[in-house]
Amino acid sequence: MRPLRSTGLATASVRARPSAFAGTFAALVFSATVVTACVSMTVSASGAPKSPEQSDVSEMGVAFSLLTVYMSIFVIGQVMSLAVAQRHRESALLRAVGAGPWQIRRMVATEALWAALLALPVGYGLGAGLARIWYDGMAGEGLLPDGMTLEVGLPPLFAAGGVLLVCSQLGGVVGAWRASRTRPSAALADSAVQGGARPGRLRGVASLVFLVGAGALTVAAGHAPEEDAASVIPLVLLAHLVAIGLAGPWIGRLATALAAPLLHRVGGAAGELAVAGCRARARRLSAAITPVALVTAFAVAKFVSLTGAGEPDWMEIFGTLLYAGFAALVAANTLVMLTLERLREFSLLRTVGAEKRQVVAVVLAEGAVIALAGAGSGALAGCAVMVPLGEKTGTPVSGLPAWVWAATLLSGAVLVWAASCAPLGRLLRVRPVEGVTRRSS
Repeated sequence: MRPLRSTGLATASVRARPSAFAGTFAALVFSATVVTACVSMTVSASGAPKSPEQSDVSEMGVAFSLLTVYMSIFVIGQVMSLAVAQRHRESALLRAVGAGPWQIRRMVATEALWAALLALPVGYGLGAGLARIWYDGMAGEGLLPDGMTLEVGLPPLFAAGGVLLVCSQLGGVVGAWRASRTRPSAALADSAVQGGARPGRLRGVASLVFLVGAGALTVAAGHAPEEDAASVIPLVLLAHLVAIGLAGPWIGRLATALAAPLLHRVGGAAGELAVAGCRARARRLSAAITPVALVTAFAVAKFVSLTGAGEPDWMEIFGTLLYAGFAALVAANTLVMLTLERLREFSLLRTVGAEKRQVVAVVLAEGAVIALAGAGSGALAGCAVMVPLGEKTGTPVSGLPAWVWAATLLSGAVLVWAASCAPLGRLLRVRPVEGVTRRSS
């Protein structure tokens, strides 16, 4: 038999499911944008005379760059895991006709590399614009050192290219790991069920290990000097979010169990279908829960910091908007991908008599479960970090007004509902019979 070429497999896979490729591309573009802007500010500051302001801008650029790399590996791994899971049937067939585990991994790695190469020029251009906005904003507040001029040249391009290469390949390894290790017969059996297999014990153990590690980091940060506590809060917060990402299926099941009585009582048939769907697709939904938790946790931590700061620093506001926007983009992209893969399911519902409004009601009810799981776990992570560390930095959680809590949680729910319903217009235009027999793109 002629050996299967990974490059050809990657090309066919991208053509078959462009929406999955677009998700990875969008995350990589955002990473390149932020890295380009951060490195541009750092390089520009290095050319200015030594001063406290020069040191502050340089340290800020380096810190934001490192945090972006950390978030990118974490988030891109989630997005690519979902993209690979959506192609579980194709992977199963490839394994059945002789593709080895290394060929599946190479296929995903090739797709990730292509996405990175295409994302680099787009992200570099957007990053140059973001750096200008950042520079002008700080200049308006008098936060720039004397003699600093903005320079966007080759160093930001090389830095962004290196970050995309590393993040895409590590994300590809994470995404392809399960698909490449599954036996062909088991893969074909699993592909018959949309929800996939139950989360394994290894994932459960890993989530507990990371949770314990996050707790240890929180304790260590609590014993650090006050001037260092604020700078380590984002890293400690991300450690908690890694644990949430690994525990996503169980968090989704817990949220479903908590929401089930209300959905059964208020939602009727749509509520019952939503509960059944969330239970069956707990593993898939974990990919949406994590970025929603990321948005919420960062918003809680930053709002607490800004509440106790008196006069908010422009850099703090910029950083909050930057990373909340990053997480919101990935969350929206993930939710759109999750909805697009359900063409056959929705078409089947319409074939047996469900109306379009009832399909929308099912999606809204499922969105409520995702919002409860994501925003709830994110708020808990934010409190787990800011309760012990907020007092140390002079910004206790108790200082956060009730309306901010309500606005943060409501924003998470609106994000989930808007992104989940966005593709429905396209899906519901397909005639039910066609949708049942056609593979979603």
